Amino acid sequence: MSIFFKGFFLSLSLLVAIGAQNVFIIKQGISKNHIFVVSGICFFCDVVLMGFGIFGIGEFLAKNRILNLLIASVGILFVLYYGFLSLKSAFFAESHLKFLQSNSLSLKKTILLTLAVTLLNPHVYLDTVFVIGATALMFNFDEKIIFAYGAFTASFLWFFGLGYGALKLSQILIQITKIIDILIAIIMFFIAFSLLRYVLISS
Repeated sequence: MSIFFKGFFLSLSLLVAIGAQNVFIIKQGISKNHIFVVSGICFFCDVVLMGFGIFGIGEFLAKNRILNLLIASVGILFVLYYGFLSLKSAFFAESHLKFLQSNSLSLKKTILLTLAVTLLNPHVYLDTVFVIGATALMFNFDEKIIFAYGAFTASFLWFFGLGYGALKLSQILIQITKIIDILIAIIMFFIAFSLLRYVLISS
């Protein structure tokens, strides 16, 4: 049972940090935009990536410098784009009105954006594949399965709790959407700066 909670609390501690994926989920919750799909995709990606890390593939990815730099470079472009969209939503009335409409994004666009904000962020790989994968090295195969269940459980509770929590509080949060958009933009630009430093240092 202690191994289960090691996986649970490690996964939860990594997920709680406010990053691109979390602010994206919060924004979809506020706008009532396909929350089950968004939370489900984030959870599914976590299961796949954590599984890779826990059961050994993380070591290969960690050594692939070209792949890491490629993901980081694409990630910079994506978070900058998302940051500028948030600023546009905050300062232009037309964009702000569009944001307030429920289900303003199609299901297809929602799926693509969720995959992009999840898989184009190198921090996701660092947390799920590298950190969790490295922690699992101390366990045998049966223990890794228990550790993985703990990590998966934390991911499920976090993503669905965050999405539906934002949905329930949407009437309150919607009153401060301009502030939220500005904060999202700041976070996105900070992430882009961090990724740029990573690319420059690794080059």
